[in-house]
Amino acid sequence: MKGLRLQDSLLLLVLAALARPASAVTQAPPAHSPSPVKRHHLTMPELEQQIAALRREVQTIKARENHSWMSRQREAQIKRIVQSVLKASARHAQQLKAEVTAGYNRGFFVRSPENNFRLNIRGYIQVGYIFGYSTVGNAQNINTLGQPAGPPAVGDASEFNMRRARLIFSGHAFSPRFIYEVSGDFAGSTNTNGYLQMKTTYAGYRLMKGVLLRAGVMRVPFTYLSDYPVTGDDFGSFPLLSTPFNAERSLGLDVSGKFFSDHLTYDVQVNNGSKASKVSTAIDNRLGYYLRIQYSGRGRVARFRNEGTLHPRHHLAWMIGAGLGYESQNSTAGAFPSPQTSLSLVGLSTPDGAGFYPKFSANGSLYRATGDAHLKFEGIDASTTIFFQQYNDRPPAGSSTDDFVAAFGRRSLFEMAYYGEMGYFVVPGKWQIVGRAGELFTESGDKQMFEYGLGLNWYIYGRAARLQTAMIYIPNAAALSSSSTNVVLNAQNLISMIQFQLKF
Repeated sequence: MKGLRLQDSLLLLVLAALARPASAVTQAPPAHSPSPVKRHHLTMPELEQQIAALRREVQTIKARENHSWMSRQREAQIKRIVQSVLKASARHAQQLKAEVTAGYNRGFFVRSPENNFRLNIRGYIQVGYIFGYSTVGNAQNINTLGQPAGPPAVGDASEFNMRRARLIFSGHAFSPRFIYEVSGDFAGSTNTNGYLQMKTTYAGYRLMKGVLLRAGVMRVPFTYLSDYPVTGDDFGSFPLLSTPFNAERSLGLDVSGKFFSDHLTYDVQVNNGSKASKVSTAIDNRLGYYLRIQYSGRGRVARFRNEGTLHPRHHLAWMIGAGLGYESQNSTAGAFPSPQTSLSLVGLSTPDGAGFYPKFSANGSLYRATGDAHLKFEGIDASTTIFFQQYNDRPPAGSSTDDFVAAFGRRSLFEMAYYGEMGYFVVPGKWQIVGRAGELFTESGDKQMFEYGLGLNWYIYGRAARLQTAMIYIPNAAALSSSSTNVVLNAQNLISMIQFQLKF
């Protein structure tokens, strides 16, 4: 607008100069100059024409300035519109983000907008058919004092069974730091009424990177088998010879974590002892202490939580692990409210050669150790594990008898087992053959249990749906019985099984 005012002023000056009267005084020409030239004075029509021309020029200049001004106005207006659209888009994106998210990622999940709450829902069903054939071998049953009690009852047994029908709820609440898991099973060899049996149930807090605190019922961190689900096992069932060393679940306090991008993991737990996962009135002076450490040289530890190598890699991945455990049970015969008897030993062989001792309710100190190694390469997975436990007997205070000394002739002994397992995908990701072999024995015991297995697995839809077949052979004598696989104590056993697993 300043430019327009300046041009208007110039126009007025020009018009004023042109409008001067003809009689205006002029300077006299110099004396030496020629005679003055006669000037032509503008007439009114000519003056009006010039004024009109100047007005047209001024209008042209104004139009140009107005066009420039309008362009700037449009630019500012467009800028405001763009900013308004961007703000509206940001608000819309925030609203979309604020909506509750649900989906599937290795299980169903529901998550709050800010991710302060999350619920994961997983589960699996294992249903199958088992045929067991048992015959008398070179052992017989024995009583609690270690005396022969005759040959075992043998024959064949077959049944359809549902080994597991499990639901698992996990996630975090109020913050990703506060975690939880609640799981239960509608099936299993110990669940004959179809009710939901609580399994792993805990609450936890992520204190810092590499430190997770948990309290509740958890798997005891000792064997390699306790670190991954049964849905990852090549055979669909753990080796029978691992049973004496499996602490299963217990109620207690746990500290765990992982370092170096999941190449090193640790788990430390103080609990009520082996298989003490229920709140009980029999709480007579007993605690268990367990530790497990795992290190993977190539490939993360989580990769070894499933045995089968569905996606073969062209490099060798390996992991080693170790576990330690200690339990002490010091019951008294007249303990209030009752003596604790949940610590039990199985698979022990007596020195007289009669057979394997039935489940023994132990009292005393139990020391445990285990070591394992694993590798995966080109569709091959292989592992080897060794178990050891030393038991020091101490009869309950106030008791006049000691069945352990009567049966074994000593107050302490150790029990050991080892096994190796290998699987290979003959058709990558689809058909897998598996094999297993191992031995269980007792210090000074006359009997050993050998276990052999051979199987064929069909992965229909990855690990989510697969069909597993296996044959388990125990020559001479089984060190313990198993209701889930129809194994008979102190008998030769040949077990055939087929199992379908659906995991979601």
